[in-house]
Amino acid sequence: MLVLTALVVVFVSAARAQTASTVLTNAGVIEMHKSGLGPDIILSSIESSVCKFNVTATGLVALKKSGVDDLVIKAMMDKQAGKTATAAAPATAAAKPEKKEPVAKKPEGPALSLLNHVYYSPSAAEPRALEKMVAGIRTKQGPFGASILFQVEGAKSALRLTADDNAVFAMNTGSEVLPELVLYKLKVVRGKREVATMKAGTFSGVKTGEDVITLDISKLGNGIFRITPSKKLLPGEYFFTGKPSTGSTSADAFAFAID
Repeated sequence: MLVLTALVVVFVSAARAQTASTVLTNAGVIEMHKSGLGPDIILSSIESSVCKFNVTATGLVALKKSGVDDLVIKAMMDKQAGKTATAAAPATAAAKPEKKEPVAKKPEGPALSLLNHVYYSPSAAEPRALEKMVAGIRTKQGPFGASILFQVEGAKSALRLTADDNAVFAMNTGSEVLPELVLYKLKVVRGKREVATMKAGTFSGVKTGEDVITLDISKLGNGIFRITPSKKLLPGEYFFTGKPSTGSTSADAFAFAID
């Protein structure tokens, strides 16, 4: 009888020891980590084992001080809370964020490839370069004074717009400097287009030409400026030109027409 009782005690003790050994605790996780097992293997062990973890603040601090990976600690917390652990990729080193190449900022405004060239730039269509010409500067004498004229060859511009078009223009100066432009309505005289930029009369004195159209110029960014006439353009021939320098005999002109 004594022998049988002793055998029962030994069997129960062994069973308890075996059961205790199959319960995974904080100490077991730390031991696996220190033995060199990777996080993926430890996570699999947590998933397949009966676990009893200490996930209090004290327990978590002890795990961290022992070098246990954060993914493993999170899986222990989930397991203790009754959640299904999710296998994760090994994280033996802090994951580096993916490096993304900087995205080039799209330039504001229309694409104007020619610097210091005036474009017709409606919002719903591709910009169109105006006809670039050389405007000669000449003086015309009269009985009571003289006029300084801008004059270009030809009676008509090759670039024709309709009166219904939205007359919006643009220029790429390549800098932040506001373009100095003047818009003239031209007259056709003996097969040439011309305009008086200045008149000097014996009795009237000096005055600027009467066919100048004022412009609203606003910055779009990246050296590009929007140029809008202050009034609706009537049918006729036009060109933009810069302010001529002292002593110059010509200036660049950018011509178009309204039909």
